[in-house]
Amino acid sequence: MAEITDFLQLMIKHDASDLFFSPGSPLHMKIDGALSVINEKILSGKGVAALAHSIMSDEQRLAFAKRPEMNLGLSVEGQGRFRVNIFRQRGDVAMVIRYLHDIIPSVAELNLPPILEKLVMKPRGLILA
Repeated sequence: MAEITDFLQLMIKHDASDLFFSPGSPLHMKIDGALSVINEKILSGKGVAALAHSIMSDEQRLAFAKRPEMNLGLSVEGQGRFRVNIFRQRGDVAMVIRYLHDIIPSVAELNLPPILEKLVMKPRGLILA
């Protein structure tokens, strides 16, 4: 299996929001809200586990052995940051990576009502849509 940086670069290239490593399934990427198969090769449980363990520190691996999931962050210098969720699925290790863009879109860019711009700056409260 490729190195984690290869997968992160692939996400950046396609502006994918999420990357899914699930044993018994091909690699999937979420692009513009739709899941796309990246290649038809079925991921093995051992391959996904090895990739997941390669990005965890010794301390994180020990903690993951005792807990059902591990959350951590990765970054690619000058490219962006990523949130990683490693978990157990049907007895195997699975993983989801989310691309966190450096630039946060404005209320206008998100096509949200202008009033939200004022509401989100309030010190307290909950906005339900």
